[in-house]
Amino acid sequence: MALKRTFDEDLEIAVNFHGHLCAGQVIGTRLCRIALEYFGIDEPETYRDLIAVSETDRCLADTLISVAHCHPGRRRFKMYDYGKMAASFYDIQSGKAIRIASKTTPQPVKGKDDVKEFFLAMPIEDLFTIQVIELPLTQYDLPGKSRVSVECVQCGEKVTDGRFIDLDGDKYCQTCAFDSSYYRVIHDLELH
Repeated sequence: MALKRTFDEDLEIAVNFHGHLCAGQVIGTRLCRIALEYFGIDEPETYRDLIAVSETDRCLADTLISVAHCHPGRRRFKMYDYGKMAASFYDIQSGKAIRIASKTTPQPVKGKDDVKEFFLAMPIEDLFTIQVIELPLTQYDLPGKSRVSVECVQCGEKVTDGRFIDLDGDKYCQTCAFDSSYYRVIHDLELH
């Protein structure tokens, strides 16, 4: 199955979204195209059943959004920042999943090698490890409307998509249940 867009067209989409050409955009575009071909998706803009999971918060994440058309707001993009140039893809229709990881490879020499040509010249098997995997997604991880919404008994904030913690029948957000967060409240702000 041939994709409707060329590699260069996909790379241009990635670069425009990301803001500049870099190794991550070239590798990420190749990685996305492997997944799209594997699942037989020739028009990712209109396909609504592909979920991508990024293992980094760097350049690759932008290619998953722009080239594979997996957007976080549509619940088709997930991120587990393990610092790896790797991504998993789950096709809801087929129930199949694959993981593609970039191997440690030589890097282009700045000012000497053309980054695009350098990584395009590498055979797929030298650049990536590709595995068929199981991806344990639940109904709460899938696109669509929230399936459940509760109010945290401690902070009163709304918690959707089964992300609450049930402690002795009371529903808590994860922050209150585990007494931890990525932020620390200094004080409430009152706007006038």
